[in-house]
Amino acid sequence: MPEAVASSRFRRLVVPVLGAVAGLLCLLPFVALCWYAHPSADDFLTANDVRKQGHWGYISFMYRHWTGRYTSATLWGLLNPVAYGYTTECYGLVCLSMLLLVPLAFYVLLKALFAGHCRRRNLGLASAALTGLYLFQLPSPAEGMYWITSSYNYLVPACLTLVWLAALVRHAHAQTAAQRQRWLAVAALLAIVVVGGNETNALPLLLGVAGLTLIRFVQRRHLDRYYLLLTLVVAGACAVAFLAPGNFVRLNQSGRHYGMLESLDRAALSAYRLVISWVGNGILPALTVLLAPLSYRLSRLPDLPLNRLARRPLFVVLLLAVSVVLVLFLAHWTTSTSMPARSQNVLYLFFLLGWFVHAHGWLLQVWRRWPVASFSLPGYAQALLAGWLIFAFFMGPRFRMRGRDPEDNVNQILVAYQDWLGGAAARYDAQLTARYAYLRSWNSPRGAVEVAPLQYPPRTIFFSDLETDTNDWANLAYAEFFGKASIRVPKKASFSPVP
Repeated sequence: MPEAVASSRFRRLVVPVLGAVAGLLCLLPFVALCWYAHPSADDFLTANDVRKQGHWGYISFMYRHWTGRYTSATLWGLLNPVAYGYTTECYGLVCLSMLLLVPLAFYVLLKALFAGHCRRRNLGLASAALTGLYLFQLPSPAEGMYWITSSYNYLVPACLTLVWLAALVRHAHAQTAAQRQRWLAVAALLAIVVVGGNETNALPLLLGVAGLTLIRFVQRRHLDRYYLLLTLVVAGACAVAFLAPGNFVRLNQSGRHYGMLESLDRAALSAYRLVISWVGNGILPALTVLLAPLSYRLSRLPDLPLNRLARRPLFVVLLLAVSVVLVLFLAHWTTSTSMPARSQNVLYLFFLLGWFVHAHGWLLQVWRRWPVASFSLPGYAQALLAGWLIFAFFMGPRFRMRGRDPEDNVNQILVAYQDWLGGAAARYDAQLTARYAYLRSWNSPRGAVEVAPLQYPPRTIFFSDLETDTNDWANLAYAEFFGKASIRVPKKASFSPVP
């Protein structure tokens, strides 16, 4: 008995320490890479438009001429350092803020879901673990955290959606009418902000709120006025965002040729490939099995908000499936191209959260149907699963376990370490810093300018660079920002990151 107690105490002390160290090691390279990031593409285009329209006028200009994403346009116009003429100053600081927003949003949501049943230390560890999983399989870190235009457009609304879920949980478990009204107001305001970010967040939000309102109506035979009001707020915000004049201007410029049925077929195939990519290495299923004893202990807490959220696993899986296919369908139908990696980043964030809520929901059904006094995994099973997690983390990318594209097998955490410690990020920073200095120097020509191409830019933080065509829109924006007639790189330039 004393040995068992000592072993239990050892696990309680060692496991949190190991978890904290692992979380920090996962986050460390991405933090370091923030200071090597540089603007590209739309960052310069935004800066040019702000100069012409003004910071506040830019928001109205974008709504009328390009996009209804009013939240993103506000952030682009007011909080992008490039819009103030800076190419290096504060850019890394904004990237760092975007990166840290992910664990912070996870923490806020987990705190609401566990409602005082979990210590802060454990909430922090859980947030770090979710962040590590997110970074490990993130489709594109460059478009996620290191390209500010994309971060404001996708990552910020996605993280605010997690905070919105936390506010909704608080509303559902409030003790008084005043508290319920206060949290409903917070959820409504957050919903308006989130919907103005992008459609990848807005559509699942609308589907989720409308679906939940319908389920409550079927169960109770009367409409819940709080959820009905929230549904109307979300629907109104979606109308403002989707029916913006700028959306129709942008759609008229796209070469759309996919029909609805073909777009739906491609969306279903894309959804299948994404899920295989995210689950095929076995890490998420292995973690789910390892966490099954924790799920059992949580199921013993009847007032736990997490249990209430997970008690409809079929609704969760249907919401995930319909949302993913619908968002992919819109990408194929409106642009006749596959969904960009920056949108896939958002889908993976919601899929990751939905996976664990969905798994806990089905386990709740198991515990209720076949009640047991206790549940635990044998020691050998824990060892095998932990060994598989370590193997899949370090060796998984060497095998064709998931996806058809080589990029599907990338361990982004290891790639980040390679870019940082291997020197690719430092070379990238030095090249662009030298380019900026040359373009701003007195001996730089005012007319046509040719600059050296980037040599082997780092995959983690590199999004795009100049083209050989001076009439490319990114080249034109770059040239206008630096006051040149035109700018390009030599035709033999190679933009491919290090293999």
